[in-house]
Amino acid sequence: MTTDTPHPLLRHDDALRRRRSGEGPALGIFLVTANSMLAELCGTVPLDWVVLDMEASPMTKHDALHMLQALSGSDCTPIVRVPYLDHHLIEHALDVGAAGVMVPKVDDARAAAAAAAACRFPPEGSRGLNPVRASGYFSDVPGYLAQANRTTVCMVQIESAEAVANAAAIAAVEGVDTLFMGMGDLACSLGQPGVLTGPAIDAARAEVLAAARAHGKQAGIFAYGPDLAEQYTQEGFDVIAFGNEVKLLRDSLIGGVAALRACVQEPCPPVRTAAGDVAERAAAGRT
Repeated sequence: MTTDTPHPLLRHDDALRRRRSGEGPALGIFLVTANSMLAELCGTVPLDWVVLDMEASPMTKHDALHMLQALSGSDCTPIVRVPYLDHHLIEHALDVGAAGVMVPKVDDARAAAAAAAACRFPPEGSRGLNPVRASGYFSDVPGYLAQANRTTVCMVQIESAEAVANAAAIAAVEGVDTLFMGMGDLACSLGQPGVLTGPAIDAARAEVLAAARAHGKQAGIFAYGPDLAEQYTQEGFDVIAFGNEVKLLRDSLIGGVAALRACVQEPCPPVRTAAGDVAERAAAGRT
């Protein structure tokens, strides 16, 4: 039996980069547990993208591969955050099927250019040719090469005062698609560890947003809570991460336990079910 529908590995798209501002920001989370089941779960809910975080987790190359496989065929765009700026690590993430990479601690245009070059095949860049999984296991190497430079997403992280000062130059680099603000490290660099609000942080966000807009690039940011995520949406950020799976699970557990503990102190109203409603109507002689 044959089908005209191509295998997910042969369906190449740049949905994350093409997202229009009128649709609202692309929403995603970071994955830090290196768990392929949780990655697969993300592909079943309305997340636009996820970051497989190889910088801040014990995730190995094999873990990243399995998580990418778990996300195949979903509408959730997988981005790999490499541990540091390294040509080989960027190439590897793309070769095994990442839609793009996030490169941490990019402080100047020179580093941004190196990241962009590693994401692009010649003549636009210097990426080596070994797209084993990305080409559908060599099913369509010419097809992959024809569109890879257009669809691959290169995100560079703005995480220091130096990077903010160089934001305009970084945004001007050809091949950089997104300036993504890492707010925790940025707060440390600005001399206010753990404090993610205030005039200095506000000025940094405004500067990065302006630089991205001036050069037609996307602006992304990590939100440390729903209030900040809402604020960043209103400010016009295109790509917003609103947590990671560990923090989201912890928050859900705390909320669930608190709700149940409250029922012990003051009985909760009975839970109504469809079966209970039917039985009640039958007892009253109604259908």
